[in-house]
Formats: sequence, structure tokens, C-alpha cells
Amino acid sequence: MYIVIALLAAAFLVFCVIPLHEFAHAWAADKQGDDTPRLSGRLTLNPLVHIDPIGGALIALIGFGWGKPTPVNPRNFRNQRWGEVIVSAAGPASNLLLGWLFLFIETVILHIGSINGSILQMSLTTFFEYAATISIFLGVLNLLPIPMFDGWHILEGILPNGSRAEAWVYRNQRAIYIAIIILLFTGILSYPVSMLSEFVIRFFSWLSGLPFGA
Repeated sequence: MYIVIALLAAAFLVFCVIPLHEFAHAWAADKQGDDTPRLSGRLTLNPLVHIDPIGGALIALIGFGWGKPTPVNPRNFRNQRWGEVIVSAAGPASNLLLGWLFLFIETVILHIGSINGSILQMSLTTFFEYAATISIFLGVLNLLPIPMFDGWHILEGILPNGSRAEAWVYRNQRAIYIAIIILLFTGILSYPVSMLSEFVIRFFSWLSGLPFGA
């Protein structure tokens, strides 16, 4: 039963979390004055436009994956100082907020007395807990200030142009990408991200329980 629910949740995430993440980038860029996502057909919640087949399959299998990168042109941003930071942060923020929403729905279900202790309640809470865990994990992962993730672009927007760190990263970009993928698949990077995610989950669970006196 748990495996079936986990697979359903993973499929839901592929068609919900990843598209919302990429749409958030597109929407933020559009609000910043860049029409590149709109002209590229990415200012939409249609999941088929945003899903990368390999990244989507990995989400379903191991809980880590990616969508098609949303094309943006930072030179079009109205706010040249903070535009890239805002657009880059929009994706992970959507993951975290969606994870919070899933945890809140789980809390509501746990407080429905008429289905208390039933298979329906167990199935629904397992579904939303799994969905929240993966969504928040992806949000935290993408906030890491290292290449390949949105957190690096946030850091780029804060660092002075032409900084040594930025130049070094671009010189060694391919090797860094390979190293990050190895660290993720071996669990070396996944473990600390999971620990940070668990902290966020506990905080969001606490917030979700406040309306119910928990």
C-alpha cells in the first residue's frame, strides 16, 4: 500500500512541483520586465511544457530531479541589482510554499473525526506527507549556493560582478557539475540537505498545527 501511495505522490510531484517551480521562475522574470519566458511559451502551468523526461523520471524514482530550465534574459530586468536574485529565488520558494500547503492539508485530514483511524485517512496523510517531504527537499536543495542550483544564481546576484569566485566557478563548471551529481547519488550531499529539510518540515508542521491548537 505504501509503495503505491509513494508512486502516486511521485507522479503528482512530477506533474505539479516541477512545473510550478519553473513557472515561478517564468512569472518572476515576466514581472521583472523580461518577456523571454512568455515568448518561449513557458509562462504557463501546463506540465508538459516544463517537464524534462530524465529529470522527471528521477524525481519519481529517487526523489531528486529537474525540469527544463526556464530561459530568461537578465539584461531585460527592470531591477538590475536584485532582478536575478528575485527570479532565482522564486523557484525554491514555490517548492517550500507548496510543501507547507501539503503539510497543512495533512494536518486538516488528521483532524477530520469522521475518518479517524481509517485506511482513507492513512492513505491521504501518507500521500501528502511524502509530497511535502520531496517538495521541501527540492526547495532546500535548490537554495544551496553552489553551481547547478538556484542558490548559486542568488549568490551571483549578490556578489560583485567579475568576482574571483564567479570566475573560478565558470572555469571549472563541468567538473563541479559532475562532482555535485556524484555527491548527490552517493548520499554525501543528500544527507545534510535531508537534515535541513527535516528542520523546515518540523517548523511548517508546527505552523500548520497552530489553527488547531497543536
